[in-house]
This record gives sequence, structure tokens and C-alpha cells, in this order.
Amino acid sequence: MTETTRRRPTPNLPYTAAIFDLDNCLMDARAMGTLFETAFVAIRQANQGTLSPDVLEDAIAQCWYTAFDLVAERYGFSDAMRDAGWQAFISMEMQPPLSGYADLGLLPALPVRRYLVTSGFRRLQQSKIDVLGIAPWFERVVIDAIDEPGPHGKARIFSEILAQERCEPEQVLVVGDNPLSELGAGRALGMVTVQTVRPGVSPWDEADHHVLGLQGVGELLAGAQLPA
Repeated sequence: MTETTRRRPTPNLPYTAAIFDLDNCLMDARAMGTLFETAFVAIRQANQGTLSPDVLEDAIAQCWYTAFDLVAERYGFSDAMRDAGWQAFISMEMQPPLSGYADLGLLPALPVRRYLVTSGFRRLQQSKIDVLGIAPWFERVVIDAIDEPGPHGKARIFSEILAQERCEPEQVLVVGDNPLSELGAGRALGMVTVQTVRPGVSPWDEADHHVLGLQGVGELLAGAQLPA
């Protein structure tokens, strides 16, 4: 893959804002090391034959890429499995050290109004943001906290940002890795979807653009001529 690929032409109107995901977009979720292991152990113990071993391990692996509630729903976790994982995840908090991707320092120089929208457990997501120290780089940071009363989902938050920016959907980039979350929500709203194909992320054919990192986002914002 080249640094960027393009499916949708650059709009006539300039890009005014970009909404970024956190995990596997700005930081490698696996950089948290063994933090999730207590939850994974609890889920395995609660499985009791609900899922085959292979499917169970696939579901557990997806927890690095997708919010736990969506993983549990997608893979058909039993109530016991969901409750076991939930109770473990809800109390997790990331402690230093934690680093973002090597190109994270490019983010504050991107010539656009920036928003951070991340889904997951409130305490865990906030602790990652705090340890990385990136909150000042954004106009607004929003945690779609699945452990707090709903409604949930990034589409609602993206709609609020559109209203705040008072711009057309095609003037806003949605930058992230996950078709089930930010990319799907952005596409449904007519925003320009930019998938960060970081290591371990499978390219999504429906994304408007694919980039390997933040340099590709910068090229897109600068209106670079990108290969089709």
C-alpha cells in the first residue's frame, strides 16, 4: 500500500475539521501490554462452552480494536461472559508510561480544527488521554462512555460536531481504523472517511481514503495529488 489511497475526490470546499479516533489511530492499543489480561481471564472462565475456543480467542483479540460492548454483541457473549468482562474493564486505569505512535507529534501541526472522539469505559479512556497528554491539541475531547447511561454511538457525537462547526459533512474528515465505529458513523453521515491502516488493521474497502499514518492525513489536508 502506498502512503495514501483515494476513493473520493477532494471537495471544492476546504476541509474545516477532522475527528480522530484514539485506539489504533493515535496509539497502538496493544502498547498497554498486559492491562487487559484480567478481563480476558474472566471472560474465558465465564465462557463455559458458549463459544468455541477459536471463536473465543478471536473475540478476545477484537477487544484491542473495538469497544467491549460491540465485541460482546457481535460474538454473542452470554450474560455471564459480558458481566465478567464488564466488571474487569470498568475499573481499569492506564498508568505511565504510555506512548502514542511515532508520528503522534505531527498531530498539533495539522492545519484543521481537531476533535477527539473515543468509545469505551470512561476511566480507562480518560486515563489513556491523560497519560498521553494530548487533550490540549483538540478543540474538544469526547468519550462515548459505554459504562454510563446512553444513548451511545459516535454518529450522535459526530452530528453535534457538524452542528458546532456549521459546515457541510464533506468538509469534515473522520480519521480512524474501525468500520464498526467511527468510519461507519462518518460514512453514514456523509463525512470523508480516512482509515489509518496501522499494523494489525485490515483495510476497509468502503473508506474514502487509506493512510498509513498522520503524514498521509497531512497530505490530504494540503490537497496533495494522491494516487487513485
